[in-house]
Amino acid sequence: MRPAVFAFALSLPLAGCVDIGPGSGSSGARTCEQLGWSCGLDGYGTSCGDCFAPLTCFSGSCVEPGAQVIFSGATAYALAGGYSGVLFTLPAPARVRFTASSPALFQVGLFTVADWTLFASGQASGAFVLSNPTPSVSDVIQLGAGTYTLGFRCASAVDACLIRYSLNAVY
Repeated sequence: MRPAVFAFALSLPLAGCVDIGPGSGSSGARTCEQLGWSCGLDGYGTSCGDCFAPLTCFSGSCVEPGAQVIFSGATAYALAGGYSGVLFTLPAPARVRFTASSPALFQVGLFTVADWTLFASGQASGAFVLSNPTPSVSDVIQLGAGTYTLGFRCASAVDACLIRYSLNAVY
């Protein structure tokens, strides 16, 4: 390196000209945009925004306090041995409660979208919760923010399943 270029390169940090930007330092702090937050404070103490009443800020998202009904008295239909699933999104971590019932035997589970794709194609997959074949089920589980599938498999080899279900979340 030429002496003049070397001296110039050395002088930049001393002059305060090198800025690696927010979120890229060793502190691990992140901006609202990097966090994907719409409310609360980012890693630098800067406001990401506010929520309007009755919503409150929870992990960067504006959510209703208390229980929030996602599905109530909804129905799913699956052919004998077939599958049916519904997507839902949690804007923040929540305690999720679901109930389901049918005259026929069925399985119900909570899946990531990727795991549901595997399960619904008959492949091995993971699930946060997966029931044994049953005519009715109720369960509660803690889930993080994200998109999930409430999935059903009709366990009958002959008859289709008409499944009535409800799901709510408490943030």
